[in-house]
Amino acid sequence: LSFFTSRIQNRSPLTSLEASGSFIVFHNFGKNNFTGYLPSLPIAPGRLGRQTVYAFLAGGNKLTGLFPGNVFEKCDGLSVMIANFSNNRISGQIPEKIDEMCRSLKLLDVSRNQISGTLPPTLGNLSSLVSLYLSWNQLQGQIPDHLGQLKGLRYLSLAGNNLTGSIPSSLGQLQSLEVLDLSSNSLSGDIPKGLVSLKNLTLLLLNNNRLSGQIPLGLANVASLAQFNVSFNNLSGPIPLNDDLIKCSSCFNASNCIGNGGFGATYRAEISPGVLVAIKRLSVGRFQGVQQFHAEIKTLGRMRHQNLVTLIGYHASESEMFLIYNYLPGGNLEKFIQERSNRAVDWRILHKIALDVACALAYLHDQCVPRVLHRDVKPSNILLDNEFNACLSDFGLARLLGTSETHATTGVAGTFGYVAPEYAMTCRVSDKADVYSYGVVLMELISDKKVLDPSFSSYGNGFNIVAWARMLLPQGRAKEFFTAALWESGPHDNLVATLHLAVRCTDESLSHRPTMKQVVQRLKQLQPPP
Repeated sequence: LSFFTSRIQNRSPLTSLEASGSFIVFHNFGKNNFTGYLPSLPIAPGRLGRQTVYAFLAGGNKLTGLFPGNVFEKCDGLSVMIANFSNNRISGQIPEKIDEMCRSLKLLDVSRNQISGTLPPTLGNLSSLVSLYLSWNQLQGQIPDHLGQLKGLRYLSLAGNNLTGSIPSSLGQLQSLEVLDLSSNSLSGDIPKGLVSLKNLTLLLLNNNRLSGQIPLGLANVASLAQFNVSFNNLSGPIPLNDDLIKCSSCFNASNCIGNGGFGATYRAEISPGVLVAIKRLSVGRFQGVQQFHAEIKTLGRMRHQNLVTLIGYHASESEMFLIYNYLPGGNLEKFIQERSNRAVDWRILHKIALDVACALAYLHDQCVPRVLHRDVKPSNILLDNEFNACLSDFGLARLLGTSETHATTGVAGTFGYVAPEYAMTCRVSDKADVYSYGVVLMELISDKKVLDPSFSSYGNGFNIVAWARMLLPQGRAKEFFTAALWESGPHDNLVATLHLAVRCTDESLSHRPTMKQVVQRLKQLQPPP
């Protein structure tokens, strides 16, 4: 069993903060397209009384500039200050004297920005702080011991930075703490034994670090713990085993199967009431050994991108191997295409799906070291959430199952119709084979034809959606390629340009096919208006 165990609970880390004042001022500018920097608050704090609870929410915009320390100036007289600047493009450092600017700060969320520098120890002086979200920035250095002074802190997220050093033992003093997420950093040393005394802890994420030593067995006795992940470290010894997760094998039946791929079937599993995960059961006979599996899975677990399905755990033994992923409720793209609704044919949605998948492949090809070739890009391996955000699944499995990714292979690990012709004929694989498969998927996304549609039979053997596109374009019949609803509602020039891009991706000549990075750039040029 891997160094991973989880009792997953469907709970958001965001909390409703109780207002202690008698007067509440609430400014919500979130999820818009505001640009520029924040010169000041929309209302002077001096005009607000000492019994005022003030919330300023500006997350999900395109704000730039340095960390808005000026926003906190003269806020010390407020009863409660809540500030959310998450999901912007803010840079700079957290002010060293932030504690002197706003002692009443109760929630600070600057996650998913470009904040750099170190964590100032003065954060530990913000005695009113309940929630601190600094994840997915560019923070460096060590986690200051002073954070252990925040006795009322309930939510602490520092994930996705470049933090080093050990986890401060002082965090074990935070008896109110419910969420501690330190994942995806470069933390080293032991897991502090004091964490076992945190009786309110529901979520503990320490995965993707460089932690070593024994996993504290007392964590198994933290009854409130709903999710616990220490995968992809250098830990040793027994782990606090989660019976619910090991019992997932009982879900391996046809009624729970949500997909079949070249590397195994995927099943939906309910870990606890209302909480679902996706489990890919791998064929043990195809794998070269458990030890190599453990080594390769560490590389696979470090792949993190918003358009890749998140690997949250795995199990490996001589008789059983499976991977555990986050479950996406929107189904796969194959089902989406088959069950198009009027909303689903909206060009903005289709463009977003196409761009999401392209970004995922560009990440695998250009940013992963060593680079990863997917080798089985098809609609059933593209999953959707309820907002039509697309995530690529089954990435890295060719490498995981011990198959070469760089030269000739012993067999084709793809799906007929989506496999590049040179790969099918020679078994030689390259990134341009993924580009070809992507081009086929892009064609299916904008057309009402399948890759091997029965209507193509009249054209003879070997005729497919790629040949159909190549036939229509020179004849000026591009309109026939698209779904009727899409052609009626979408911008014709951009639709035809997208079809030309798909044809380029499926060019017989590898040198004429674009890279996935170039595909991303072209799709961004065709971005529909909001």
